[in-house]
Amino acid sequence: MKKNLDSYSETLFHLINFRNNQYKDSRSMIGIDYDSFIIISTIGAHFLTHNTKNGSDWDSVWEQTRSKKVGDIYNKKKLTIFAVSNLLDIPKETVRRKIELLKKKKLITHSSKNGLLPTEKIEEIMKPFASKELKTLATFLQSLKKHKILDQLLSL
Repeated sequence: MKKNLDSYSETLFHLINFRNNQYKDSRSMIGIDYDSFIIISTIGAHFLTHNTKNGSDWDSVWEQTRSKKVGDIYNKKKLTIFAVSNLLDIPKETVRRKIELLKKKKLITHSSKNGLLPTEKIEEIMKPFASKELKTLATFLQSLKKHKILDQLLSL
């Protein structure tokens, strides 16, 4: 049996504001549309899952992203355009076109051997965005806590 959320509208208000900030910041700070942002986030999540150690700190995660050995480790669990298309339920051709734009911006690389990989440039573009997004996430969670919604959400 699902529990009801007493402050549903308050929760949605803060969630929508969080998403709106993410949308605006992806355009202004990274210079890409939201679908491309979600694609690059998927590539980043796949990379983090397969190439970083649990408990890695902020700087060591970015250092691992810059590693020249990334391709050697990554090709065993490569991420393909088809996989991204399936994960996000976006047409493969749309993902392919957006991947080409991300490659032109030098944010990712793509090869049949290694699949989709972040580049060294991703750190310079994404690090300030990620830092701001973490602060926005903290504000979002603090708002939920302030309105006594966070505990309710965690117990759903």
